[in-house]
Amino acid sequence: MIDLRAKPFYLDDEGCRWVQETLADLTIEEKVGQLFCDILWDRPGADPLKLFETVTPGGVMYRPFTGRRMNEVSRLLQERAKVPLLIACNLERGGSGGNGGLTDGTYIASPMGAAATNDPEMEYKLGQVAAREGVACGINWTFEPIIDIDRNPENPITNVRTFGSDPDRIIAMAKRYMDACREHHVATTIKHFPGDGVDYRDQHLMSTVNSLSAREWYATYGRVYKELIDHGAQTVMSAHIRQPAVTRDINPGIRDEDILPGSLSRELNMGVLREKFGFNGVIVSDATQMVGFTCSMPRAKAVPTAIANGVDIFLFTIDQKEDIGYMLDGLKGGILTHERLDEAVTRILALKASLGLHKKQAIAPVEELEKVLRCGEHLAWGREVADRSVTLVKDKENLLPLKPEKYRHVKLIQCTNERLEKGTYLPEAERFKALLEQEGFDVRWFDDCPYPGGGTTLEKFKAETDLVIYFANMKVGSNQTTIRLVWDDFLGEDSPKYVLDVPTLFLSFSNPYHLVDVPMVRTYINAYTCNDFTVDAVVEKLLGRSPFKGVSPVDPFAGLWDTPL
Repeated sequence: MIDLRAKPFYLDDEGCRWVQETLADLTIEEKVGQLFCDILWDRPGADPLKLFETVTPGGVMYRPFTGRRMNEVSRLLQERAKVPLLIACNLERGGSGGNGGLTDGTYIASPMGAAATNDPEMEYKLGQVAAREGVACGINWTFEPIIDIDRNPENPITNVRTFGSDPDRIIAMAKRYMDACREHHVATTIKHFPGDGVDYRDQHLMSTVNSLSAREWYATYGRVYKELIDHGAQTVMSAHIRQPAVTRDINPGIRDEDILPGSLSRELNMGVLREKFGFNGVIVSDATQMVGFTCSMPRAKAVPTAIANGVDIFLFTIDQKEDIGYMLDGLKGGILTHERLDEAVTRILALKASLGLHKKQAIAPVEELEKVLRCGEHLAWGREVADRSVTLVKDKENLLPLKPEKYRHVKLIQCTNERLEKGTYLPEAERFKALLEQEGFDVRWFDDCPYPGGGTTLEKFKAETDLVIYFANMKVGSNQTTIRLVWDDFLGEDSPKYVLDVPTLFLSFSNPYHLVDVPMVRTYINAYTCNDFTVDAVVEKLLGRSPFKGVSPVDPFAGLWDTPL
């Protein structure tokens, strides 16, 4: 029996009555529709109403939309839906800059950037921006905060998307993000259960493994989840990650080959989240197009099994009509029972009622967007987080502060995994170059100049170069096997091979572990986020006009012997 009056729903008599009456009024097909949160892309010729061709889904997630278009479509969808929709977006970095979603909001910082301030109130401000700008666009559900523990520097997906490696800091930051969203009636999601950041592989490409012992998992990941569930988390995202030791703690006799990822695991969803942790809210799968889901079980069986084994909302479809058919077939064939279907739909409806959606709250007029998106207060918060997050990791040669009188001639090298045409540069890197030039530095792209072995001698290069600066933005994201630095040719002509001949500065605006690939660099800075706020803050600190205030949320030396030297 689901207690609708308890955490995290806290429904009153009106809300409980709406849930019960709405459930009773739904057909089997309409109940099945509530199980699905589909994806919506803003592409030329796309018709948002096609979402309703087979069933009315329980929710939708945007990727990526402008605020104006998101506002318009949210209104259109809510007017069309028989039951109000959960409308989701990734808002991990404020109103913009996350993994898809809102494209023209205020990109405050990555989660690790906020964590580097060592002040949970900075994450509260980031959450305020996410909720305010999201609500203005019709959003009522965010797939944040990310509470993975960044234990493995080689993991290509967690990294700056996490609050770091310290469970206490993760809990403190996540709580304040949740507090901010709760004030604006936006549901939050803690993810990626049972926890990413241990494996060095990407669950988008396979079912990865959290390999901690059960004892260590409960003391770390488990503690983080339990504290945030107790703090009122409304939804938990169950990911395509296996946890053999914890699964076996719940089911000692299970065979290795029968251990499933969280998105399909009865042991993890029902045994840990529901029974051990007392979670009463909604469990949502991670995206089911991911290899980690599709490789774990034939899809026709996996679709209903995910719900049967504890997931309440099935995230995304490969083909909506086909996946709906799989769910209905599973219901008819007994994989999914009607009792379990009603339980899942009840929780989904309770979440909607807890957000006030049953009262048909109006979406803000599109004309109001300009008062919210990138407003003055949000921009000021972005500058504040940047100023307090940039971290000086080492300056072994006392290079800082930079002065144009000493380091006038600068060669700038861009390191990025973004697909850019040859001879083009990131706008943030161009901004950095322009800011230095305004201060009297003569800055040239390394690619545009002769280099030792490529048109000039080392001695001539030294005579023409006072300082080499690396601007690194190796983005983390899905479908990656590495975020390591890769140099242009087999001899690494653009690598820091002449650090003992020419002063060298490395700036990372993404991965905090780049020292793994450039341990020879003796002056290194982590900025965690590649946006205008951090570029401006980095320049101020390089010139000595602002002190470095960031406190690293991870070990930037990655536990290696040579990186601190």
